Amino acid sequence: MIKQDTKATKKQDEIFRKMSADKKLELGSKLWLLAKELTKDKPNHGINRPETIAGKSR
Repeated sequence: MIKQDTKATKKQDEIFRKMSADKKLELGSKLWLLAKELTKDKPNHGINRPETIAGKSR
């Protein structure tokens, strides 16, 4: 299975190497927006949580 992963990684690297910087930025932006959309209904357990009623973060 590692060989298959290695082949996939090499193919991905080849695709990105040939891609222009503008295209990479566009793709990255679209992937970020997709990730944000997919996680919008999930609870936020990160450092930048909204404050609690008492005014303190957990």
